[in-house]
Amino acid sequence: MEFLKRTWTEISLDNLGYNYRQIRSGLPEGTGIVGVVKADAYGHGAVQIGRQLAALGASFLAVSNLEEAEQLHKAGIAAPILLLGYTPPEFAAFSADRDFRQEVNSLDYARALDAALRESGKRLKIHLKVDTGMSRLGFFAYDRAESAEEIAELSKLEHLEIEGIFQHFCVADSHEEDCRAFTELQYGRFCAFLEELAGRGVSPRLRHCCNSAAAILHPEYGMEMVRPGIAMYGCAPDPGMKGDVELRPLLSWRTTVVQVRDFAPGIAVSYGRTWKTERPSKIAVLPVGYADGLSRGLSNRVEFLLHGQRIRQVGRICMDMCMADVTDVAEVRVGDTVTILGRDGEQEIRCEEMAELAGTIPYEITCCISKRVPRIYTRHGREVGRLQYIK
Repeated sequence: MEFLKRTWTEISLDNLGYNYRQIRSGLPEGTGIVGVVKADAYGHGAVQIGRQLAALGASFLAVSNLEEAEQLHKAGIAAPILLLGYTPPEFAAFSADRDFRQEVNSLDYARALDAALRESGKRLKIHLKVDTGMSRLGFFAYDRAESAEEIAELSKLEHLEIEGIFQHFCVADSHEEDCRAFTELQYGRFCAFLEELAGRGVSPRLRHCCNSAAAILHPEYGMEMVRPGIAMYGCAPDPGMKGDVELRPLLSWRTTVVQVRDFAPGIAVSYGRTWKTERPSKIAVLPVGYADGLSRGLSNRVEFLLHGQRIRQVGRICMDMCMADVTDVAEVRVGDTVTILGRDGEQEIRCEEMAELAGTIPYEITCCISKRVPRIYTRHGREVGRLQYIK
């Protein structure tokens, strides 16, 4: 079936290249970039984005789990793949066979992986995850002297090869003095722990600690690699970082007008009768709803673009459609394109704007665009690829 122009996204590979170069330009010479493509590349399509990042020179691609890693492997992407999340030990030989890199966050987990690999005789490359203040996963890199001893013991396991070590910042996206101080504290803890490990004969070749925010605001912490996620997709990690770096959104989200009707004043629109016309109004029906990823919580709050003008979404957003007030837009016709995210003429709606209205972050907005929405990849304004999950 041909592409159904109902609701779709357009993803600019030119902007991906631009953001990669912007991030790259601020880093110390020799610092590599890990292309974070977990969660289907934050909703942009992991295989397509992963392939482009590898071509741009990414040192690694990072995913959340084994299924995501296998998706890239089956696509023939040659860049090394790092699994940032847990993999059951019984799949250790499978990962080793494909040369995947596995994060390891405890001695017990390392022992379980090593035991699972004995029969196969394979060795699995690992990246040690240390906790410097995120309080999520990892060996404690502070206030737990036994952590270094545990890693020293781990380093002797026959079927594991320590390739890297990393940590994760939790407030690197903030300019607040206390947050900057805590980021500095985390980095100091990481460096001190690395020295302690070196004293025990453990010196992983690849050290990485910078997420998007730290790669931009603290490039001096770059070490061997950085792991920019949301910044690669054109969004600042935090509204307070606006102006710290110029980024270009990859993703535009569009739909079409399927009906336009005239209503008198005082007419309620959609479920719950939460919005009523206050004047003679033209209301357009759009085939996009919460099943496409447009949060119901945005009802009566979000704006779209039509013919270069902002229009207000009205009434509750439904599963498969929503309504918009187009009274002030001349000559609205069935088939006209409406922009949910992106640019139309001089106007632009960015993901950050929608995220603020929804009380969330840009990450969630793009990740929630559903699999029934096709992804159209463009270069120089022309389609160069297409991802349709439902065919």
